[in-house]
Amino acid sequence: MDAVVLFDFAVLGAVRRSPVSRRLERLDVPSEVRRVAEQLHASGVRLGVVGTGDDDALPALVEGSPLAPFLDPELVFGAGDLPVAEGWVLVSDDRNERARAIEAGLRVSPHPRLAGPVLEGMRLRYVRATVPAAHASDDWRPAVLALPFVPIHTGGEGGRTLYAVTTNAAAAQLDDLGFLVDRLGAEGDPLVTDVYLLRDDRQVSSGFLAPEGSSTARFGDDADGGSVLASTQEGLYVAVPAGRSVESYHFDQALHGHTERLLPDVSLLDPVALPAPAALLAGEEEPRLAEDEKRLLAQLTPEGIVADLARYAGTAPVEPGGPGTIRSRHIFHTHNRLAVDALAADLAAIGDGALEVQLHSFRHETRVLDNVEATLPGESDELVLVTAHMDSTAAFSASYKPARDDAPGADDDGSGTAAVLNVARCLHRLAERERPKRTLRFVLFNAEEHGLVGSKAYAADQAGLRSPILAVFQMDMIGYNRRPPRTFEVHVGFAKSSAVQERSLVLARRLGRTAHDVSPQLQAPQVYPGPGSGEGDPADGRSDHSSFQAVGYAACAVTEDFFAGPGVEAPQAEPNPNYHMTSDTFVDEHYAADIARAVAAAAWLTVTM
Repeated sequence: MDAVVLFDFAVLGAVRRSPVSRRLERLDVPSEVRRVAEQLHASGVRLGVVGTGDDDALPALVEGSPLAPFLDPELVFGAGDLPVAEGWVLVSDDRNERARAIEAGLRVSPHPRLAGPVLEGMRLRYVRATVPAAHASDDWRPAVLALPFVPIHTGGEGGRTLYAVTTNAAAAQLDDLGFLVDRLGAEGDPLVTDVYLLRDDRQVSSGFLAPEGSSTARFGDDADGGSVLASTQEGLYVAVPAGRSVESYHFDQALHGHTERLLPDVSLLDPVALPAPAALLAGEEEPRLAEDEKRLLAQLTPEGIVADLARYAGTAPVEPGGPGTIRSRHIFHTHNRLAVDALAADLAAIGDGALEVQLHSFRHETRVLDNVEATLPGESDELVLVTAHMDSTAAFSASYKPARDDAPGADDDGSGTAAVLNVARCLHRLAERERPKRTLRFVLFNAEEHGLVGSKAYAADQAGLRSPILAVFQMDMIGYNRRPPRTFEVHVGFAKSSAVQERSLVLARRLGRTAHDVSPQLQAPQVYPGPGSGEGDPADGRSDHSSFQAVGYAACAVTEDFFAGPGVEAPQAEPNPNYHMTSDTFVDEHYAADIARAVAAAAWLTVTM
């Protein structure tokens, strides 16, 4: 009997599609996947690929990839053509697809690194492995990477608590090495579940020994109680089974970024080192904007924000004069794809095609979803990203049905989406007069509201390819401001790595220095964590910037004054009362334009200095 491993195309690397035809155009394979394929092939395993069923370009794409020497051309299938043979293993990052494959008689693995152990009959499970405090500074990562061990999350101070998928044998080896190992859930759980970190903000605000929280209502019965793997200071770790959506776990009184999907990602243990030249992020000898640059940046106006926001929040047709409007950008709503197509078209129109636009595809809850990516080439391949998330939700509205009901998401994150488009137009005009030293990339992430899914998929792909990303400027809710002054926040806190946090802090400082030059109505940004405050960052892990920090990149999240602090002397916060409701329709376009202009200036200095 042949030993066969079939890879879902989405686990092989960064998948790019044409924004016009949605045809597969490129598959960038990271070295980790190539290494696994080479090892399996050398041991006599036949390797194949499974597409989505409509990818007629898949065979040619596979044939031209670095995996071609290891793949059997007879084992390239569309999803509907998948044969069933005893002992074959399907590698997929979609729990629903894995569950269907098991029903069809296949064995499954959630990650390429674990395909070999599954083929050998080993059982997979979730574990929590903690490095003892006395050994936190030891070089322990190589010992873990030598095992069939795939992290899904790092937690605790310095990131020394690892949540992972592994084998029973590897868990025992970690015991022997001196790690503190907790077996979570039951054997086989990783085959048909995905883990989410659910932050119960209601419980945190009520305090210790107060009964107010969401666990009893959501997990107090036998049907769902077994899905909770652990309760920690970070939140609840929950194994969501196949056929169930994380949509049903939307906690009451949840704050921004309350849900985080934990994706298997080896880069969490092998983060990207800061690309050379390191001096770029040292924060020394900061240049200032020239007067002509300020004049061009002034062309990023409130009127531009209003025009784009109206089209993506459903108050104006997507196409000028056309009949269609975007009622919701939720991933379950048909208009999510309409928004993706419109964003790709808008970016492609900038400078008559000056930007290279592609769709970055990933899987989530049985769907193939797309991030929208547009690249403005510079003199080098070093990258500076300006980003936002493009999806929306109204989960706090009564009886909300995401596939049917409106979710305008004007502030969350229509404001950030409109800002990215306006920043792209503005920086293109600057680049026409002076080609930047580094490459600019504008990315709109999908499925943020389901746990930062699109940005995690994107950041994991970039880290796997060791892409030289120098900086990420993320805008997430930059439009709610009802009372003066115009305060705003920049979040860089990352408790798992002081080095990543320090590099991210440089971006916040740069943004603070440039904001006054281009947006004098803004107050100086409130930077989290506050210097010497001893407080953490309330947005640590709660917006798309953290997906990049987790794999080693410097990143910051720019927001309206959503959180209290930093420190007791900070102005009173002004969180949007329409958060995750159908009433999220208000944006102060002057305020949003001010913030977008500051981000544009900071990004421009980063690519030109």
